Amino acid sequence: MGVTVGICAFSFTVNSAHAAKDDNSVNTPYGKLTSNAWRSPLTTSGNTYQFNYQTSAIYSGNKSVDWIKTTWEACASLRNSASMSIGISVDGASASSSSSWQNVCKSAYWQNSNGAKGAYSNRRNAVIKPRIDYKGSSVSIQNEAKVKIKGDARSWSINASV
Repeated sequence: MGVTVGICAFSFTVNSAHAAKDDNSVNTPYGKLTSNAWRSPLTTSGNTYQFNYQTSAIYSGNKSVDWIKTTWEACASLRNSASMSIGISVDGASASSSSSWQNVCKSAYWQNSNGAKGAYSNRRNAVIKPRIDYKGSSVSIQNEAKVKIKGDARSWSINASV
């Protein structure tokens, strides 16, 4: 982990009945923290599977924020040196050359330390190849939303996954 990606306006518009979305919240002494995760269905393109995903961390409260962070991890079950990229510059994770299924994960984050009350990933495109070495229905996105409020040494977090 430790890859920083850009920020964009965030929307959970779901265009397909098969897209997956999860929103979880936790109440802090200062307001609510929400973790969002969204993933489109897998589509095929040549010898690859592809999907889009997006995550966010949103604090709704009146206190000032030291920082807020969304940390996500994409996972899939792969074998035979198959790979998964998650659409960021320092990218990619691969299975070993074994024919056994392996859980392969890649993570990244976006953090705001400028007083913003939200941290949003860009909508990204993930690619799994080759298709034959992907175990069906194994792809997932996990997101941790975390916030630290000014004047309090504690931080709060909540997870969402699809």
